[in-house]
Amino acid sequence: MEAGLPLGEFTCPITFEIVRPPRPVVKDEEGVTYVVQGDYEIAFRTVLHFANGKELPVRARLIGENSQKVVVRDADRRPAALSGYTQGRSEILDAEGGVIFEGRYYDTRTYQALTGDDALTPTGIRICDHWINGFGRGRYAGHAFSLGVHLTQEDEPVFRGEARGRID
Repeated sequence: MEAGLPLGEFTCPITFEIVRPPRPVVKDEEGVTYVVQGDYEIAFRTVLHFANGKELPVRARLIGENSQKVVVRDADRRPAALSGYTQGRSEILDAEGGVIFEGRYYDTRTYQALTGDDALTPTGIRICDHWINGFGRGRYAGHAFSLGVHLTQEDEPVFRGEARGRID
C-alpha cells in the first residue's frame, strides 16, 4: 500500500451528468404499474475533501443496470408518485482517468411526485438516497471506498447533493 494516499473521512459536492440517458419502459402487471429501465450511464466529477486537509480529485462512472419504480396511486386510482430503487456498477477514477475503485451503486428511496395524469408527469422535488461502495485498484488496492448522499432534483435536469464518505 502506497504511503501518503488520502484516506479516512471525506465530504464532496455531487452533481450528476447524464452520459447515456435511460429509456424508461412502463409495464402493467395485475393492476400495478411499474417503470423499469437499465443500460444507461451517469457520471460526476468532484474533489474529495478529507478531514486531515488532503484532497483527491475524482470522476465517477455509474452504469445503471436495474431501475424499478412502482406508480403509487391515490384514493381515486390516479398516479400520485413514483417510488423505487436502482442498482448498477460503479467506477471511481483519478484525475488521470485511471480506475482506483470498482464496485456497486444503489439508489434507495427514490421518489417523485406526479401530477395525476396517465403520462406520469413529474412535479416538485425528486429525491434519491445514493450509495457507492467499491474495492481499490492500482495504488488503492487493499482499500475500500464508500459514499452516501441524499440527492435532490428541482427545476434542473440532474440530481445534486453534498456527500459524505470514507476510504479505508
